[in-house]
Amino acid sequence: MIRSLLVTLGLFITALAPLGASAQTAASNWVDEDFASVRLISARDAIAGRDEIRLGLEFDLQPDWKIYWRSAGDAGFPPQLDWTGSANIGNGEIRWPAPHRFSIFGLETFGYKDHVILPIDVPITDPAQGANISLDVDYLVCSDVCIPAQANFTLDIPASLSGDTNGDTAGISRFAHDIEKFASRVPLRGNNLPMSVTDIWQSVENDETVLNVTVTGLDQTTTDPVEILIEGNVRLGFGVPVPTETDDATGTQQFRLPIYGLKDGQTTIGDDMIVTVIAGPLAIEQDRQIAAAPSGSSNTGASTTTPPTGNTAITSLWLIGALALLGGFILNFMPCVLPVLSIKVMSAMKAQGSERSATRRGFLASAAGIITSFWLIALVLIAIKLAGGTIGWGIQFQQPLFLTVMTIIVALFAFNMWGLFEINGPAELGNAANDAITTREQSGSHLGGHFLTGMFATLLATPCSAPFLGTAVGFALAGSNFDIVWIFTLLGIGLAIPYLAIAARPEIARLLPKPGRWMGFVKGVLGVALAGTAIWLLSVLAVQIGMGGAIAVGVALVIAGILLFARHRTTLQKRKFAFTALATLGVLAALFAPGFSKAPVRDTAATETATGKLPWQPFAPDDIARHVADGKTVLVDITADWCVSCQVNKKLVLETAEITDALSADNIVLMQGDWTRPDPLISQYLAGYGRYGIPFNAVFGPKAEKGILLSELLGKKEVLDALAGATGGADLVKN
Repeated sequence: MIRSLLVTLGLFITALAPLGASAQTAASNWVDEDFASVRLISARDAIAGRDEIRLGLEFDLQPDWKIYWRSAGDAGFPPQLDWTGSANIGNGEIRWPAPHRFSIFGLETFGYKDHVILPIDVPITDPAQGANISLDVDYLVCSDVCIPAQANFTLDIPASLSGDTNGDTAGISRFAHDIEKFASRVPLRGNNLPMSVTDIWQSVENDETVLNVTVTGLDQTTTDPVEILIEGNVRLGFGVPVPTETDDATGTQQFRLPIYGLKDGQTTIGDDMIVTVIAGPLAIEQDRQIAAAPSGSSNTGASTTTPPTGNTAITSLWLIGALALLGGFILNFMPCVLPVLSIKVMSAMKAQGSERSATRRGFLASAAGIITSFWLIALVLIAIKLAGGTIGWGIQFQQPLFLTVMTIIVALFAFNMWGLFEINGPAELGNAANDAITTREQSGSHLGGHFLTGMFATLLATPCSAPFLGTAVGFALAGSNFDIVWIFTLLGIGLAIPYLAIAARPEIARLLPKPGRWMGFVKGVLGVALAGTAIWLLSVLAVQIGMGGAIAVGVALVIAGILLFARHRTTLQKRKFAFTALATLGVLAALFAPGFSKAPVRDTAATETATGKLPWQPFAPDDIARHVADGKTVLVDITADWCVSCQVNKKLVLETAEITDALSADNIVLMQGDWTRPDPLISQYLAGYGRYGIPFNAVFGPKAEKGILLSELLGKKEVLDALAGATGGADLVKN
């Protein structure tokens, strides 16, 4: 009898042995501290051919102690993992369960208390082999005081368990359920979510900058408060969400969150954020960009729905890419690119005396210069965006240094067209400039001039807009860094299409008249066109640095031109050298003159009411809703002295008799914003509509409270139709 009992006991112990091994295999030892106990557990006892396994970092915290979420908030830091020394695994990634908010002394932090398991997905290098895990964890645990702590874990997970034939369930450990319980609390991502952030924008309420968030799909029967967490690249604080508006029928609710830490002039508008919404047991996570105003209408241009993913995103990217290509090509025919015609014409005429291969190389070099310029613009915009600055198409024309350099370059091109100077000889210091402007490149051997010609064409093209250009640029600047590079590359290719066409078929260049004496006359005319461009640039510069500073730049360049003319006329080498040195000093004086000028203080009211035939009011976006509520129709026009397309719209459309008569009605309010100089209010307003360049025109009215956006190049019928649509088709009330 005793023998039978011993045999039975032995068999029972043998049967329990795998269970003991399983428990030991799937969990490390506890690391105990006064404030917490931590261990590493596994959802699997064996790899069982899997290419990924799920672990869990389990914290058993003492009362009143907490650890932190991935974005700790105003203080703290999350657990940090170091997998050095592990074998057959990659670096694991924590899947963060929805956290709790902790508010104390005005500080907002996010984390976990009591008991939590952080699920960790770990890739397996070779599913046929076992894994040896060595994990070092640095974490911060806080109560009345904060204590940094460290724990070290080792865990060996075999490739398989002997005798296990349970198929898909093979190797599942007894900790799997506990880990999955916390994994179910990880915020959902993707499409068709039960909740969604449909709108997010910044506003000022009672002199306080706040973030407004609209969430749909909320269960109105739940008593749990809704939590909203905001994460972004900029270190700012966001307060507790306060409900402001509720629509029980659709489960839509609007919340207001105070923004803390904003510096003077700083804004969150245009920033990409991760928005986490927690409503009871349900949590979602979505990527959103903060707008300047609430959307809710397809006319606003602001994104209010979940960003497209998968095939939809790819289709949108290629569609916008096609628009960018077309917009870049059309840019060749815009007014501000016409001054570059002189460079194009001279290149084409020179090509006739060259071999086919030399012609091809020259025009390919010009195309490369254009595309390279667009890449440089894209990189500069990315850098400004990452630094939190304002980005947009053509905004470099708001910078006095850029305008001064462009004026000098254009003036030098004009002087060269007039034959006042030519720099020859590879040993001369100005050889690089000669590559750009000399008319004596032989057989395409000097490609630097063609390349710089393309770059110069791009710089002069940027104050212009074109159909499809604004859409493409807006998409790029509102998107990722890849979007910016991708769209600006296609814009460059579009602008370079004429050069690429001649490079592909050089015989096109030979259709022009053969070179002769007439070229001297053409060069003189083109020089006058370039001089006109320089005068226009000086007029824009005068807005930035004052009329005195612009006149100083212009006078210095005129003196430099006179000295170059004197150098051209003299035959004495000493005088040539002296005139060259003095002309160089004149150019340098023009370059540094803006530094001694003071920007004028503009009387906005006086400026706006005296800009033309129409009674424009100063730009005040906060007043638009009030005017519309009073039954008025508001036309908003954002313009700038450097925006050639804006001036074309004014002369050919807005100031024509037909449109002026319509805009003079009593129920029409004309509101104009001047972006010639940097203005954060205008930048934020444009960003709210997905626009990052001008011209910008929109019509608001009783039947179009969200606004009707007009195209970059206006048409009379388009303006009249928008006015009629905004007023509901009613007749305009005349004076």
